[in-house]
Amino acid sequence: MTCKKILLGILMAATLAACGGGGGSPTVPSGSGSGGGNGGTTTPPTTETPVVAQSTLTLDVLSGSGTSTTSISSAEIAQVKAVLKDAKGAVVKGAIVTFSETGAGLLTFSPAAKTALTDDAGTAVVEVRATSTSSTGATMLTATADVAGAATSGQKAIAISSAPSTGVQDPQLLANALNFLDVNPADRSIVIKGSGGNGRSESATLRFRVVDKNNAPVKGTAVTFSVTPANAVTLNVPTATSDAEGVVVTTVSSGAIATAVVVRATVTGKSITSPSDQLTVTTGLATQRGFDMSAGKYNLNALKTGDSTKISVRIVDANGNPVSDGVPVVFTANYGAVGSSSRGGCTTLGGGCSVDYLVQDPRPEDGKFATVIASTLLGDGTSIGKQLDFIMSDLTLVDLFKGPTVLDGLGNVVPAVKKLDLVSCEPTTFTLYAGTPAAFPAPANTGVALSSINDKLTVKLLSDTTILDQLVRPPARTIVDFSIDVSGIVGSEACGAGLNRGSTSVDIRFTNDSFTQPRRLTVTYPKP
Repeated sequence: MTCKKILLGILMAATLAACGGGGGSPTVPSGSGSGGGNGGTTTPPTTETPVVAQSTLTLDVLSGSGTSTTSISSAEIAQVKAVLKDAKGAVVKGAIVTFSETGAGLLTFSPAAKTALTDDAGTAVVEVRATSTSSTGATMLTATADVAGAATSGQKAIAISSAPSTGVQDPQLLANALNFLDVNPADRSIVIKGSGGNGRSESATLRFRVVDKNNAPVKGTAVTFSVTPANAVTLNVPTATSDAEGVVVTTVSSGAIATAVVVRATVTGKSITSPSDQLTVTTGLATQRGFDMSAGKYNLNALKTGDSTKISVRIVDANGNPVSDGVPVVFTANYGAVGSSSRGGCTTLGGGCSVDYLVQDPRPEDGKFATVIASTLLGDGTSIGKQLDFIMSDLTLVDLFKGPTVLDGLGNVVPAVKKLDLVSCEPTTFTLYAGTPAAFPAPANTGVALSSINDKLTVKLLSDTTILDQLVRPPARTIVDFSIDVSGIVGSEACGAGLNRGSTSVDIRFTNDSFTQPRRLTVTYPKP
């Protein structure tokens, strides 16, 4: 073989190797798809973390003029407003927002608790001002709140600059407005003079703030107070001078009448004035004529230990207003038990209170009342109250009598009825009285049932089957009307006269709770 042929063979082999020839499989690059393609490397897909929506708390600072700002003066009172929204962007109502300062302690918050409740618009607001006129610089306001168990927060940076000089030093001239702050008691209500006590106040304290045109507090301003209507209450502090926070304070004391008043503050020598919220003077001393006592049931079952009734007391003052909450009412009883183991009485709420009265030993004899007395002590030591008399009837003493009272019109004792005499064979109606020998009625809700031992005798109860509760003084027995028909026994023959008579019996049952008292009446009638 010549050198030219050898060289040509080497070149052909190299060309085939470069083209993937020579009968071998071409090399597949790593990561290529099985379906061919350009043979390049495939990048694996990227997994993205979803963004979870969160609640938001946005802060803004409003200057004394009510505009949004990032800077206030050291003499200015500003508002920090926080708007709270949940993860869906809806406002959150009734949430507590806590405010704080992250910085050099340049600010004073009002209220001092640094908290506020979001309103229907999801907004919570507090006041801030510089701690002193030298409190200047920058600081960070922070607010935090809890939404559905998760904490959220917001921040706002503000700067505090020196108060602008007005060139005016007279505080009377600096005063530009009066703002009513608050009244104590917070419910804006005091009681009539002489009726104070635990939890009740006969005086009120009212606060106003004097501010300049920048809404900054003005110290040293003279303020005069007045009351409308005049003389409705005693104005204890007619004039005052504003303190370093621009605050002036006055107090009023109640008089002897119920009324509503407004306290007005005026910058002395200027037509700058501000009224307070309306203050009410009400709820005087408890009065005997306004002491009401009642019960849910008056006729109790002496046989049933624990048979009970609720006794209620309601008290008003001389003006007809319910007395203040917390008036103590004491109860005593000569029989049974009244009150609870923790106390023998109750304290008023909304002008009234109640206790339970129960049957137990000692129990009164027939004809004697169980008496419960309720009373309260006034501030001057006078006691007022009332009493209720209850009947504890012994069901074993209940029977049918010819009259409602113990004695008849002739002074004779009314006896129990044991025998009824019919003068004819016609249906006859009888009126008797159910009660005790001492003419007390049966216990409330006592059932009355009549039956005959002879199936040919017809007896029918005409009055109520239940003896209702009675409040009758003096007490009396309860009417029981019924009819007796002996025609089924006698038949159609005419009734005879004279001594030819027959007899049968009628059973009566008095039932109260699980107690039953049976009685029997003998009925005689003329036979043919």
